[in-house]
Amino acid sequence: MPHSVKKQSYITLAISVLFSVFVVIALVFLNGVVSKLNTETESLAHDMVHGNHKAIDAMIKADVSTITNYAACSSKYKNRVRVDLMSELKKLTEDSGMLNIIIIDEQGESISHRNEKINVSHREYFKKAMNGEIVISESIYSEPDQRMVNVIAAPIYGDYQRVIGVVAGMCNSDVYKDVLNLSVKGHENNAVGYVIDSNGNVLMEGNNLFGDYVPVKDNLFESVFLKNLTEQEITLLKDEFNKKESHGMVSVDTDNGKYVSYYTTFSVDENLHYFVIFPADVVYGKLDEYISKTLILFLFFIGVLALIVIAYFVFTYNSFKALKKANEEITKVAYEDTLTGYGTWGKFEKDAQYLLSQSYRKYAFVSFDIDKFKAINDMFGHEEGNRILKQIADVVNRNLNNHETFSRINSDNFYLLLVYKSDEDMAERIKRIIYALEYEITNFAPVISFGIYRITDNKLTIRKMGDLADIAKRTVKYGERSSYAFYNEEMLKEIREEKHIENEMQNALDSHEFCVYFQPKVSLGETPYLMGAEALVRWIKNDTVVSPAKFIPLFERNGFIVKLDYYVMEQVCYMMKTWESLGYKDIMISVNMSRVHLADPAFPDTLKSICDDYAIPTSRIEIEITESAAFESLEVLTKVFDKLKSLGFHISIDDFGSGYSSLNMLKDLPADVLKIDRAFLTESVNNKRANDIIAYVIKMARSLGMETICEGIESNEQVTLLKRLGCDMAQGYYYARPMAPHGFEEILKKKHDTIKII
Repeated sequence: MPHSVKKQSYITLAISVLFSVFVVIALVFLNGVVSKLNTETESLAHDMVHGNHKAIDAMIKADVSTITNYAACSSKYKNRVRVDLMSELKKLTEDSGMLNIIIIDEQGESISHRNEKINVSHREYFKKAMNGEIVISESIYSEPDQRMVNVIAAPIYGDYQRVIGVVAGMCNSDVYKDVLNLSVKGHENNAVGYVIDSNGNVLMEGNNLFGDYVPVKDNLFESVFLKNLTEQEITLLKDEFNKKESHGMVSVDTDNGKYVSYYTTFSVDENLHYFVIFPADVVYGKLDEYISKTLILFLFFIGVLALIVIAYFVFTYNSFKALKKANEEITKVAYEDTLTGYGTWGKFEKDAQYLLSQSYRKYAFVSFDIDKFKAINDMFGHEEGNRILKQIADVVNRNLNNHETFSRINSDNFYLLLVYKSDEDMAERIKRIIYALEYEITNFAPVISFGIYRITDNKLTIRKMGDLADIAKRTVKYGERSSYAFYNEEMLKEIREEKHIENEMQNALDSHEFCVYFQPKVSLGETPYLMGAEALVRWIKNDTVVSPAKFIPLFERNGFIVKLDYYVMEQVCYMMKTWESLGYKDIMISVNMSRVHLADPAFPDTLKSICDDYAIPTSRIEIEITESAAFESLEVLTKVFDKLKSLGFHISIDDFGSGYSSLNMLKDLPADVLKIDRAFLTESVNNKRANDIIAYVIKMARSLGMETICEGIESNEQVTLLKRLGCDMAQGYYYARPMAPHGFEEILKKKHDTIKII
């Protein structure tokens, strides 16, 4: 009996020890599961916020860049003609998408394209900008715009780095409000976003669906939303907001329920934070459910000692299964693009890293987008624009092979990771995608630009690969047809050269490094009489000529061509006034104008104003606009030509035959001169069909009351041909190269052996 009792005691002790060991193991495991779920929850909350955060960061960065860049170029604003300055502000406002962009002098008086007289010296953003700060204001009411705005302001520096004014852009608060919110778990806008500075001040807010927990103009750290946090917790949150690149999560119990907040820093300004509030069930609903299941299993394990080992394995299996299921559900929220139904940037990044780790495959990184997609949204509406983006995603998905992936990054920008065999194979795949997209999209003809980076270094980040593909895409962007380009090191060099040119262009204009040369136009009669000249711009820097091919296309893209064209117009008028004083009053000069001007309704009046300033009759100025401008909008081009004609200008259609030539379009354009592109003469001398085409063009132009001039004349054979075909005028090296003003004066003074003066 005592032996049995002793044995029973040993068994009891053994069971107790075994039970205790399993209890400890279960507690450790439970704690590990909870810790793991919390870590995964914060990681996936970051992934959910990541895409929206990047988009908002890019929007703010673009608006700040617009204001700071313009402020940097406005040091001489006080010396500018007010009408020109207002026109420039209007153009900048329209291009930026802001409600209004103004210049404010030291006394707070504003200059706006609306010609409003408003004093903003009492505004906090003005005071801070005058102290040298770049300011993003909280939402304030703008009386001229009659709505809430966020103001981005930057100082204008004069001599000796003294602040002499402020550039301020009024951003529609509703635009930011629409993108600050998030849609998760299939519910629209059930997570509210805010932009908050490091001091906790709310600058921007989404559509607040949860009540006024963080009211506009309130302070986050003092708001009702955080009232249940301890002082220590709020202090820790304040410290986090003052760290660089801080991010994290805060769980909050409010009077109306539980919420989770995630915050992260913006790259545009480390003092700005994206703060998003989720309902707790979005991220913690599954966590609570699985913890409850785990506790039930754990209690069952304690109650049924005989099944302790089995219960332990059941517990382990169910816990990991629950964790996997929770991860799958939240992963779907974080990694599925709600617009296209395909992967987000976060999923693409992870998939691409995995595929690139397979060293036996070669890949290419492809970036593409639709040129001027914003105009498509404006024309057809955002709903139709979103439908088109879904179509694009479907087409791309159908054209992917195994071991490839893609994602819509933002708006109409797509990234693809494709298996690379050769340049020829990759070009064929891109062409198939272009054909498929052109077939699918029927309500307009899309122009799609592709950039391709052959991946030679797998150690580069996915973002860096995307940047290199984007650089290649930039080289073909805004062409007239869908196209593609492969990245090479020369492109990076060109980008750097373009950046260098952009950094110097304004100073070059101010320093008169842009010089106007003149190339004579002569008649094609028996004697080559001078009929006028074409003004051509040359950039001469340190006695070196910068090729127009390097800066003209760049200026067309960044809009600086507008300033340069008006500068050339002024220089031409100045020289014509000088020649008038020498007795040459009848000379006609043609001036090239970029098609970029067509977007400005005030363009013809601005040209007239410049002529009036120098008392030059508009009848002595011929405006040359390239024929390809008609491809963008024949209706707009016709209206501009009509206006120019009504103001007395002569009009020349430049480069006819170089692009989308249409003899039919000539009947709608009130032009005086048709300038035949030099490409028509390449093989014309001994080519009957080419000669017949030129003859037909000349005959058609004459029937419409237009004169003809052919450029690029380099030989006597070409001159003889054009005379025989009935062309009126010629221009080219055969007669004279472009020359400085003093050289052209020598021709006017009849000191040229070939060209005669009437």
